[in-house]
Amino acid sequence: MPLLVTVDMFSGLENPSFVIGDDESRNILSGLEANQSRLAELPRPSVLGYRGFRVSHIGEQDKQTPELFASRGAEETFQVYDLPEIEKQLIELSGQALRDDDLKSLLFAEFERTSGIGWAETLAKTQVKCPPCNAADAPAYNPGFWNQPNSQPYNNCYNYANNQATNTFAQPGRATGKPITALSCKGVQPSAQSDGLIPAAGFAGQLKPGQGWYVALVIWPGRDYHWYRQDNVGCWSHKPGQTAARNTDSSGNAIADPKTCDRGPYTAFCTYMITGSWVTIR
Repeated sequence: MPLLVTVDMFSGLENPSFVIGDDESRNILSGLEANQSRLAELPRPSVLGYRGFRVSHIGEQDKQTPELFASRGAEETFQVYDLPEIEKQLIELSGQALRDDDLKSLLFAEFERTSGIGWAETLAKTQVKCPPCNAADAPAYNPGFWNQPNSQPYNNCYNYANNQATNTFAQPGRATGKPITALSCKGVQPSAQSDGLIPAAGFAGQLKPGQGWYVALVIWPGRDYHWYRQDNVGCWSHKPGQTAARNTDSSGNAIADPKTCDRGPYTAFCTYMITGSWVTIR
């Protein structure tokens, strides 16, 4: 039984996926079956960057396949993380299946970076004071809307920051014919400006009704981009890729300023910007 495996890692870009055949699938499924109780107990990672793998079966089961998916339905997906031996196997298989040794090296590096540090839900929280919100149009933090099944997988950080659920995994510049030229500040910001976003020096300036709200662009150099938005309470929130919208950083703390919060591998802070109802994304 072949498996569809998705690397859960990016925020703005689509995550890479690959298919592994019957022999490799049986090895992976055997490992998952042995850790079935642990899979049910682990909290879903709430961090930027590497979050493990999503594994789902495709096609018919055969009699030699472990009964891991029994009674779970054909669409069931397992999030695989904090299971080092299985993750190492999947990282190796990703390089082979995608013919991308660079990706495999990146995954091993990210795996080593995150191993043993725990996920955000288990980390101690630091008291954070939210700054004033000076944008009259700033949206409320509304994760319930973004995290429902018909929205969460199809909208990314760019959708969330602009408060537009297009269900297209929107990309800067795609709606206005100016696609991203590089995964850098200079490669992404002009595409966002083409869509109508306006650069801002900070987020202290007053924005009257109709003048929009503040967002911020950061970059995982050469790999991905990510957006935050300031909510009407003053603190910031975000939605990393296909994962849930949240109002905490990768250390589990409230976000007073995306420039100084824990952003994982998104080490380059680009700019604050202003977005609003006039912006077109797709």
